Amino acid sequence: MLFSALLLLPGCDVTKPIPKGEYLLIKNKIKVQGGKFPKDELTSYIQQEPNKKLFGLFRSNIAFYNMGSKGKDTKFNRWLKNKVGRAPVLLDTMMINTSKKQMGLYIANKGHFNSTVTDSIEYHKKKATVTYIVKPSVPYTIQNICYEIADTVLAGFVFRDTVKSLIHIGRNYDSYLLDAERTRIVNEMRDQGYYHFSSSYIRFIIDSAYKTRKMDLTIEIRNLIVPSLDYLGTFTEARHARSKINKILIIPEYSLLQSDTMKYDTLAVTYKAKKHDTTGSTYYILRNTKLHLKPRTISQMIFIRSGSYFNRTDVSQTYSQLASLQIFNYMNIQFNETPGTGPESRDKLDCRILLSRVPVHSFTISTDGTNSAGAFGVQGNFIYQNRNLFRGGQLFKISLSGAASMQGNVGSDPHPGFFNTVEFGANTSLTFPQFLIPIRPEAFSKKFKPRTTISFGYNFQRKPDYDRHITNATFGYSWNQNEKLKHTLNPAEISFVKIFPDSSFTAYLNTLDDKRLKNQYTDHLVAGLRYTLTYSGQDVNTVKDFAYIRSNFETGGNLFYAINELANTPKTTTSYIVLGVPYSQFIRPDMDFRFYHFFNKTNSFVTRFYGGIAVPYGNSISVPFEKAFFAGGANDIRGWKMGSLGPGHYHNDTVGNSYDQTGDMQLQLDLEYRFQVWKQVRSALFMDIGNVWLIHNSPDLPGGQFDINYFIPDLAMDIGLGLRVDFDYFIIRLDPAVPIRVPYYFENNHWYVGKLGLSDIIWNFGIGYPF
Repeated sequence: MLFSALLLLPGCDVTKPIPKGEYLLIKNKIKVQGGKFPKDELTSYIQQEPNKKLFGLFRSNIAFYNMGSKGKDTKFNRWLKNKVGRAPVLLDTMMINTSKKQMGLYIANKGHFNSTVTDSIEYHKKKATVTYIVKPSVPYTIQNICYEIADTVLAGFVFRDTVKSLIHIGRNYDSYLLDAERTRIVNEMRDQGYYHFSSSYIRFIIDSAYKTRKMDLTIEIRNLIVPSLDYLGTFTEARHARSKINKILIIPEYSLLQSDTMKYDTLAVTYKAKKHDTTGSTYYILRNTKLHLKPRTISQMIFIRSGSYFNRTDVSQTYSQLASLQIFNYMNIQFNETPGTGPESRDKLDCRILLSRVPVHSFTISTDGTNSAGAFGVQGNFIYQNRNLFRGGQLFKISLSGAASMQGNVGSDPHPGFFNTVEFGANTSLTFPQFLIPIRPEAFSKKFKPRTTISFGYNFQRKPDYDRHITNATFGYSWNQNEKLKHTLNPAEISFVKIFPDSSFTAYLNTLDDKRLKNQYTDHLVAGLRYTLTYSGQDVNTVKDFAYIRSNFETGGNLFYAINELANTPKTTTSYIVLGVPYSQFIRPDMDFRFYHFFNKTNSFVTRFYGGIAVPYGNSISVPFEKAFFAGGANDIRGWKMGSLGPGHYHNDTVGNSYDQTGDMQLQLDLEYRFQVWKQVRSALFMDIGNVWLIHNSPDLPGGQFDINYFIPDLAMDIGLGLRVDFDYFIIRLDPAVPIRVPYYFENNHWYVGKLGLSDIIWNFGIGYPF
């Protein structure tokens, strides 16, 4: 390997002489004795971390540091020393003592008071291994919880929300959990209108018993301390005030450079959630130029309502809704007490919403090298966006794309030239920040964040065996049920496909007995609907386990078929015709389930299960080609090129051809362990298991039909070690994989490990994670 060879160069030895009396720290260990305590919670308190090993083999960063330290102080040497390399981490006993102190404090804060943390250092030559020995005491547990709240009105809100409390009887004392509970109470009170309420008013009083290791917890919420109006120089208690929103002022063309004394024209807009709402919420839009965004659109994005109590969640949702328009690059929501005298002024808040717009027009041009299932090529994209087409926050997008690659074919030429596959397309879409239906937008809750998208597209593909023209149109809705659930409903999805095969490909199709295969390469129309439910349990602000589910239900041809049946329309030989071509009728559900388990910030284990089935009926004997299932590729079973696996244990010996290797159903399991190698460099050890199958037997695809008795032998399996580079905004991925279990390899032994060679490696290149 390059790095191992590098370590053998003069001056690059990791074991460069270490100063006398110093030792290279090579490992930290934590041992828990005489009790239970999770070790992984203590690793972050270790002050000294040894130099990391590249792929767990050697400390190349020390070698690079030593290289950069030698010779002249050049720019390259400084970069090699400070950016690529890292100084040897030498054992520091002072930092060990600091680590022990920090661990002890953390353990005590988790309820294990008077625990001990000691250390043991093992020296070997000039290297040292530090072992931290933790002896946790018996933890204190909470025996009783009571509240002392002087403000009876505020107490009612606190007691109403105790079901969400993070502290429970019988659990260990945990000061971090107490802090979290304090924050939860503050957020809840601010959602109930207590704008000035803060954590300083909450105090935890603890009464503990040493012998029983039990605690009585009292949660005290104190009143305000304000100057007395009766006795000068003295103070008295006062209840916490709930603040109502008075005026809401919106400046949609705000500039950070403008003067605070600038004068504006004022436009009052009243938003009524219901048609017969007699009050509504009034927004005052301040302007000194022409408004580039309709007042109605602005008001639909604002959750804050005049006359209602202050609500922290409404403020957060307003930020989120405004950001979703993709129009503003600066948003600031301010609250100030309404000017006036007396205590009543403290009960009212004026809200100012300051907004600055981004440029309406944007252009993006990109070119990339591609490797799609081993077919190398280039592609280019041009994207134009208008973020405010009709002054209502509508997003208009035009995309132009072109690509060229080299692929094999079924023809007689075994060595096709470069770029024998060409593709270009154009797509336009228009997204409205509301539902386009004959119902007032105000009738729907703002929390849904509704969207309507209309799109049209055309795609031309010239492949070695055929030309294909695809024209499509989509009309659909999307909305959020909550922060985790999203719905997408496209009641109209139409695709019109025209195929022009060459003579050799036509001759080949004529040799097939399976009408299913022939129909996949004939002109057809797909018209149907699709519903998607997406669930994501991810919290972007924390590193914790979460699940992701995406479920689709798609069907096509039912409306046309019902009309043809009711009108008694004559058929051709086997199907009804619309616009001169047969339309497809099918049902296609599928589900993608993923679970992300995090060991720490840089190490995780991801499990993915995918399953789907497409069933043709009525006007079709097969599902259209674009709705079929494929196995293999950079985001699928990576030990096979895209579309080269299956169905079942069928195998196509034609080099470079996989045109007919589709299935009616798919089952797949992916396992991936992701870890950090060095700075932005990541890696992953992965395994993929699965295949595609046919519902019915095909004489031209022997072994492709799903058979429960042959399910296990039909499962393909691969393993691989991937390399990823994380640039924060995107990830470049190279996932080489090899097949280790091949369904079509031997009848009684499908394991392929003993036959692996360099030619069996499939090099999968991609942008972003595979799942």
